[in-house]
Amino acid sequence: MKSQQDTRQKCLERAVTDLLAKSAHRLVLDSRDHRDLHDRKTLQLTLGHRPSKTELTYEHLNSTAEPLLWISDAVGWCFGAGGNWRRRAGRLIESVIDL
Repeated sequence: MKSQQDTRQKCLERAVTDLLAKSAHRLVLDSRDHRDLHDRKTLQLTLGHRPSKTELTYEHLNSTAEPLLWISDAVGWCFGAGGNWRRRAGRLIESVIDL
C-alpha cells in the first residue's frame, strides 16, 4: 500500500510534467514544514538537468499566504466528498488522472 507521501510525490511529478508541457512559469505548493524536503527532491529529480532550460520556478508557501491554494483545497475536498459536492465542482475540473 502506498503511503500518503508516496502518493503526493507521484502527483507532484505528474503535475510538473504537465506544467512543463504548458510552459508554465510558477508552481506554488502548500508548505508542510520539514516535509517540504520530499517535494524539493521530487522536483529536482523531475526537472533533472532541465531547470535552467525551463522558466518554471517553485516555492512552498503557507496556505494563508496564497489565496489560490484555497481554491485547489476546496475543489479537491468537493471531489473527494462525492455526490452533490462533486457535481457542483465539476465545472472547475478539467480532467481526472488516475496515478
